[in-house]
Amino acid sequence: MLKDNKKKKLIIVAIDGGNFPVINPFLEKKLLPNLASFKHKANLISVIPPATAVAWASFSTGNNPGKTEIYDFTLVDDFSWKVEFLNRKRLQGKPLWQYLSEAGVKSCFINLPVTYPPDEINGVIVSGIETPSTMCQYTYPSDLKDTLNKLGYEIEVSGLKEKKEDIVEEAENILDKRIRAAKFLFQRDFDFFIVLFRASDIVQHFAWDKPVVEEVHKKIDDFIGYVRKKDPNAEVMVISDHGIEKIEKVFNINSWLEQEGYLFTKIKKASILSSLGITRKNIFYFLEKTKLNFLIRYIPRSLGKKIPVENISFEEALSTGLIDMEKTRAVAKRSVKTAQIFLNDTDRKGIVKKEEEEIIQKEIKEKLEKFFDERGIKAIIQTKAELYGEKARFAPDVTLYLEEKTYEISASFTDKGIWVPLGKEEAEHCLSGIILTNLGLNLNNARIIDLAPTILDYFKVLYKKDSFDGRSLFDSKSL
Repeated sequence: MLKDNKKKKLIIVAIDGGNFPVINPFLEKKLLPNLASFKHKANLISVIPPATAVAWASFSTGNNPGKTEIYDFTLVDDFSWKVEFLNRKRLQGKPLWQYLSEAGVKSCFINLPVTYPPDEINGVIVSGIETPSTMCQYTYPSDLKDTLNKLGYEIEVSGLKEKKEDIVEEAENILDKRIRAAKFLFQRDFDFFIVLFRASDIVQHFAWDKPVVEEVHKKIDDFIGYVRKKDPNAEVMVISDHGIEKIEKVFNINSWLEQEGYLFTKIKKASILSSLGITRKNIFYFLEKTKLNFLIRYIPRSLGKKIPVENISFEEALSTGLIDMEKTRAVAKRSVKTAQIFLNDTDRKGIVKKEEEEIIQKEIKEKLEKFFDERGIKAIIQTKAELYGEKARFAPDVTLYLEEKTYEISASFTDKGIWVPLGKEEAEHCLSGIILTNLGLNLNNARIIDLAPTILDYFKVLYKKDSFDGRSLFDSKSL
């Protein structure tokens, strides 16, 4: 229900991976005048893991991952080792766009993760990163798809790209097309408008200290100036889902589990598909040589991610029988700076009995704490119950988040030991995102889960406070 006293429009520009250590030097050089003009700037704390899909699911619902059931881009089933790619159908909890739509608030959501397939709302949804391709029905209303396709709209960088410079170039091109589409949609009548720009995240991953990072931020800053000029009376806010920081060292969790006797493998750790020459690098080379590289944009990112690189992945290890499930008690998958450890329990037809689960969780946690404490490396290590709650479904049994700067996680199956070489990514996500606003908000320890109730309060939409893990950032005087 919408209270009386309707507020002016609220516009949120989301800078994926936005962080002050990168942005502040640009502000000091007066390169980002629109970002510089906000009265209030603060860190916005993400969730664990601070992965794009996980954070935006928590933004949309105001709840932690234990309630959204989004822990990464993929989900490991509780009763098997089935791994599936996630989309809107898996998101638990009532999302922001439903609250607003039911209250009569006309909204426009552009490029938010976990919105495909799009819901029917009072307004517009253009779905995000998990969308297979622009050939799918990725918009509501449905006829908007043809209009955006004619504008050359693209959703996400291909999962097949191998060269860093190619990834960065494509991210820039998609940013330009996203801005064009956002300006087109901004002309529509709405009360709430949010657009996520992913390029800022991608260029920091693959070109950490290169000029392109500045160029991308300047383009986003220009867009903020555009919306302010188009609607001077609107309230504008800038947020990010997480931060990003440079990485230098990589800890391989599955090598550690193997060394500690929790994980056993059957065969040599070389990718079976790779041994047959089926790699992203070789596929991309073939498409370029045959002038079929235009097909890359139509290959779903989820499919591209299944095609191996040098080392065998968690998903490939499961599907090819690399893991000896008759001996293995625990195995891990990777999220950003995070190891997600799953027990091979009896629900998965494994060897860990119900009465042993809590004991092994605690044992792994304590051993990891000792390992990192002895090396002076900051880490957050929690069991499923501690981090996500006893009743959380599909959650890892133990989660390791490497809080220490410059450290990253790998879960590949390799013979290179516990500490492995860096991959092609130069930076990775961290918990400290950003929020910039002119509103009178309580930004002390602000979290991404606080934004859904804050937005509802802005529009005077009634809700039950116990519906959210987050709290409204408005205090009583602001309302």
